[in-house]
Amino acid sequence: MATSEGSTVLYVSALITACVLLTVNVASESDHSQCEPKANMSRRWSFTLTRFHNESGQWVEFTSTREMSDESAVHLTEQLFECGGRKMIRLQGTLKDPIPRETQDNILNFHHMTGPNTALINKGFTVVKLKLDGNGPVLTNRPLKPGELFEVRMDKRGTSKGYANGIGITTHKPGTNAILEHMANVKSGTWMLYGINVWIDGTNKFPDYTKTNIYNLKPGDRMGVMRTVTGALVFSINGVHQGPAASNIPEEVYGVYELHGDATQATILPSTYPFQ
Repeated sequence: MATSEGSTVLYVSALITACVLLTVNVASESDHSQCEPKANMSRRWSFTLTRFHNESGQWVEFTSTREMSDESAVHLTEQLFECGGRKMIRLQGTLKDPIPRETQDNILNFHHMTGPNTALINKGFTVVKLKLDGNGPVLTNRPLKPGELFEVRMDKRGTSKGYANGIGITTHKPGTNAILEHMANVKSGTWMLYGINVWIDGTNKFPDYTKTNIYNLKPGDRMGVMRTVTGALVFSINGVHQGPAASNIPEEVYGVYELHGDATQATILPSTYPFQ
């Protein structure tokens, strides 16, 4: 067995019968060191490997059979060639984790570039307000996927103003000058829910959109927003779908939550795909 960066190469001499029985003997290092395939005859296949020498020279049982596909944990290519009058097979393969894992960049949390009145804690999943009198919008670290629900739980709120929270989406990227302290003042590429009204580009375009007023939510309550796969804008309150609020939403939009009014702390919840 010889190794190269990112792959493992196994050379074997083989006898292939009509019933597709593969009998293998491991070739020595001296046998295969002078042999290289002359033509590329690679293909994917189902395979079984049994018994090999470990580093101590002992035989170790190993059996792995896998029908090749894009989702397989094992990928092999095969090349058949002749060397020194013998049939040789060169197997080259890669291994990958069969369990899908989201990369850190793919996990939805708050973007690290926040406004002057906010700070992130809890590894970017929780936003806190620094000064109670101001507002504090914060965007998601990446655009929302079609059908992905951006949901936030309000953790803490004060009592001085009598209203709290704002949630929505924007086409503006985190850290740009377009992001203001109060998202209702952004004049382009922004859809926000305040109270029971939907504000689009700084104007109240959809009064009385919902009967549940997010200004009255208490700590522990949830609010969410989603761009559907068909481009509609949908809000949710405590998991209840509030119906479409707008259509023809651009594909690349970021989730926005605003520590508006009395809201002082909120946490982004794991993103879900509850609606189609």
